[in-house]
Amino acid sequence: MLVAPAGLAHKVMKILETLMENPESMDLREIASKTDIPKSTVHRVLSSLEEDRWVSQHRETRKYQPGARILIFADTWRLQQALVIAAEEPMKFLVEQAGETTVLVIPDGEEARCIHLVESPHALKFSFCIGGKLPLHAGAVGKVILAHSASSLQEKILSGPLEKYTQNTLTDPVALRKELDHVRQQGFSVSVEEINPGGTAVGAPVFFREGHLVGGLIISGPKSKFERKLEDLAPLVMETAKEISKNLGGKQAGF
Repeated sequence: MLVAPAGLAHKVMKILETLMENPESMDLREIASKTDIPKSTVHRVLSSLEEDRWVSQHRETRKYQPGARILIFADTWRLQQALVIAAEEPMKFLVEQAGETTVLVIPDGEEARCIHLVESPHALKFSFCIGGKLPLHAGAVGKVILAHSASSLQEKILSGPLEKYTQNTLTDPVALRKELDHVRQQGFSVSVEEINPGGTAVGAPVFFREGHLVGGLIISGPKSKFERKLEDLAPLVMETAKEISKNLGGKQAGF
């Protein structure tokens, strides 16, 4: 008898919840008993989950426990939550000082993703949305994340097609590589209309323990107001990023 997708999804979640809630690893019979799901179905689900590392099975006892993938996922989620909490007050203070929108972003594969923002009180501002994606090769936060990312990711981005959003977007790999070196050396990045016409931003990296990059912070606003105060904004953004890193128990690396 075929299981409907919705019914199967419920069973998968029930099995994972049971494994996560139990402090000890469990065998097939125990899981089937606790979830009230037939052993054959439990075995089929566990086999599939094991292939993708959501669960793991001990070679000798044959018992199951949560796999590396679900633990990494949970740790990543917890770190993101801690990052938002650590950033909330420093970001509010930055907006009070600068009067512009500040955005917290994390690396997400070959892109960056917005996880928190504090908006400018002014009517004239650039809008961002939680969950929104940003490129790594353009814009202040993308460049600051890419500059501090692993060399393998840098090479992958630099060797791939670099989309041109505006006439100011760097699409020459050689020029972009030099820009990333400059960003690392000075500790912040600047974007003037690299993604959106009229948009300007200053960004700095946020680190966790042992200099591990966890995100980037930008302050963004209209070019008409920003260009006149870029030199004043860069130290403010860097100091705020350092404060967030300190709240996380980390430190800024390399500067």
